[in-house]
Amino acid sequence: MAGLGILFAGQGAQHPGMGLDWAERDPAVRRRIAHVSERLGYDLAEVLSGTGGRLDDTLYAQPAIVVSSHLAWDALRNAAGIRPDAFAGFSLGEWTSVAAARVLPCETVIDFVRKRAEAMKAAAAVTPGAMCAVIGLEADAIDALCRKASTDTEIVVAANYNCPGQIVLSGHVPAIQRAAEAARLAGAKRCVILNVSGAFHSPLMKNAAETMAALLEAAEPFPPAAPVYANVTALPYRHGTWKRLLAEQIVSPVRFEATLRNMAAAGITHFLEIGPGATLSGFVRKTLPEAPVMNLDGPEGLDKVKGWLKDHGFSE
Repeated sequence: MAGLGILFAGQGAQHPGMGLDWAERDPAVRRRIAHVSERLGYDLAEVLSGTGGRLDDTLYAQPAIVVSSHLAWDALRNAAGIRPDAFAGFSLGEWTSVAAARVLPCETVIDFVRKRAEAMKAAAAVTPGAMCAVIGLEADAIDALCRKASTDTEIVVAANYNCPGQIVLSGHVPAIQRAAEAARLAGAKRCVILNVSGAFHSPLMKNAAETMAALLEAAEPFPPAAPVYANVTALPYRHGTWKRLLAEQIVSPVRFEATLRNMAAAGITHFLEIGPGATLSGFVRKTLPEAPVMNLDGPEGLDKVKGWLKDHGFSE
């Protein structure tokens, strides 16, 4: 029996204009963006347009990606009437999953994401760091070279296990440099320093994780509409675990390859990525080559996705 998994994009996938094409077609979406702007305290439409130069700033990128992804999800849900069998998101995208699965209202999720972005930016300012994508080495080799490149005062860890042969490192800049050089000597095809403002998904984000843990304590969730997979465990939330896991996510690796494999083992046969870009679709193809995958970014792709869902038996 076929099962549909929905995947939501994370930070780094943003592009100018994302989300605004939905607003051009629907006055209700324009009103929603205006309402979210009031909650955020700045003009979200300007951020989404990319004209103000803030779209690549963590502070603004995180809410912008969640909002634009959720706009696409709402448009698809209203157009196709689908009921997914599972949700997952890459890092920030896990928060969009929480909204799409109705664990929390979308407005509440946006409030938490704004605070998450603020906390992560503040942590990065206190303890500067970097991230580096390593292509062509497997997890065991990466973990070993990270241990060798770390010292008592400078650490580097695997932050994102994206797919076979693609892992992102995170940590102090000197340790990142040592690890990247070691990876090249070990036969890595490429080592690319990422354009990010901090050492995300590493212990350097400890202050941000503690801040989010305290903020989440008062949240009152609803039962998810379908299982939501956590980045930390690569498994669905169990009762009472989601608050802890969303806070720990900030300092823990994103186990995306394992998440995809666990979703497949649980009966998910097809994957639909929603949000800016198609990075996660690429991870699916490399991890589960036989699994059909599709992505939805803007309204120009809506009819194609509706046809794909119908062809595979996920909508009428």
